[in-house]
Amino acid sequence: MKIAIIQNVTLNDHRSVHSHNIACELVKRGHTVDCILQKTNDQLQYNDRPYNLIHIPGDTYSITGQLRFMIASWKVIQNGKYDIIHAKNPFSSLWSPVILKKMKRIRSTLIYDMRGLWIDFGMGAHQFPPFLAVFLKKCEKILADRCDGLIAISPTLKDILCERGYKKEKIFVIVGAGVNIENIHKIHSLSTPKKKSDDTIIGYVGTISTARQSEKIIEAFTIVKKIISLKHEHSENDIKLVMIGPIIEPEIFNTATSDPSIQLTGFLPQEEALGRLTTFDIAVSYHDSDDPQYTVAVPTKILEYMAAGVPIVATDHAMYTNILKNEKTALLTKQNPADFARGIFRLLETPHMAAQLAAHAHQDVYRYSVEAVVDQLEAVYEKLHTG
Repeated sequence: MKIAIIQNVTLNDHRSVHSHNIACELVKRGHTVDCILQKTNDQLQYNDRPYNLIHIPGDTYSITGQLRFMIASWKVIQNGKYDIIHAKNPFSSLWSPVILKKMKRIRSTLIYDMRGLWIDFGMGAHQFPPFLAVFLKKCEKILADRCDGLIAISPTLKDILCERGYKKEKIFVIVGAGVNIENIHKIHSLSTPKKKSDDTIIGYVGTISTARQSEKIIEAFTIVKKIISLKHEHSENDIKLVMIGPIIEPEIFNTATSDPSIQLTGFLPQEEALGRLTTFDIAVSYHDSDDPQYTVAVPTKILEYMAAGVPIVATDHAMYTNILKNEKTALLTKQNPADFARGIFRLLETPHMAAQLAAHAHQDVYRYSVEAVVDQLEAVYEKLHTG
C-alpha cells in the first residue's frame, strides 16, 4: 500500500516521533510511505529516513499557519495516489483529503488519528481564546465525521470523543506512539557508561513549560537536596537535575540555570536526547491536573524511560497509571512536589528497589513497541481499505 502520514508539525517536534517510528516500520514491511510535515529551516533530526519526507508551509498554533498548511497540502494529496491517508491532529491535515474525496478527485481511505485533545490543550496554554476553541471543535468534528475511521491514543480519549458525539463504531484504540526499543538499546550500548564517582542524575525528557508543570519538578528537586543535606546520606553537591527538551517560557525557567545542580539543555535531537536518557539514575515525570487534555494522554517519555531501563518516579496521575503500576514498574507518588520529592529520595536510598522497578518496566514496555503499534495499525488499514 501507498500511505501518506500528514500532520501540521515539523520533523523536529516531539509529536513527529510517532510519525517517524511508524513510517520506518511500515517501510520495513514493504509499504511506500510519504510523511507530509510542516517545513522548518532548522537542521532535521533522524539521519535515517527510509520514507519520503515532503515539507510544506504551516504552523501548528496559528490560524494563518493552519490555512497555509491546508492550501499547500492540496496538490500533494491530489497527486499522491495514496491508498491510505493517515491524517493526524490538528485537523489542518484533514481538510484537503476530505474535500478532495468529496469532489471524487481521490479515492483514498481516510483515517484521522487523534493523538490527544489538541484544541483543549491550545486553549489551556492560551494559544487561542475559548470562543475560537468552540469553532475549531465544530470544524474538527465535521471533517472527522467524513473519515472512514478514527484512531484514539487511549481508551479514555475514545470515551471523551463518544461523549462529544463521535461515532463509537468508527473509533479504534491504539495505545501509545510506539517506542523504538531496538534503537534505544543500540544507543544505550554506544553511550559512555557512568563511573561510580559520577554525579547522581535525576532526569526528565520532554517539553519544559508551566503547562507541563516543569516548575514543580524543579521545586521537588530542591526539596530532595534539602532532605539529603539533613540526613547526611549523600553530599547534595553530588546530585544533579537534567531536563531535556524545548523551553517554552525561557523568562520563567532560565532562572533555574543559576543553580549549578540544575541543567536545562533545551531542544536536543531525539537520538542525542535518548543517549542522555540512558545515563539517568532516576527518570521523572510530574502532573497533578485532572483536565481531560492530560488524562487522555499516553506520554512517549514514559515508554522511552521504560525501554531505557531507568527507574521511574511519577505522580499517580491517570496518564501514568494507565501505563505504570505502583511499586512494580514505577514508584508513583501523590500529586504534590513534597511527596514527589520523597519518592525520588526513597529510590535513591533503595537502589535494589530501583533496579527491580526498572527491570519490570523494561519487560512490560514491549506491549507498547513500535512493532506492536504497527501490527494494530496495519489491521486498521486493512479493515478500512478492503472492507
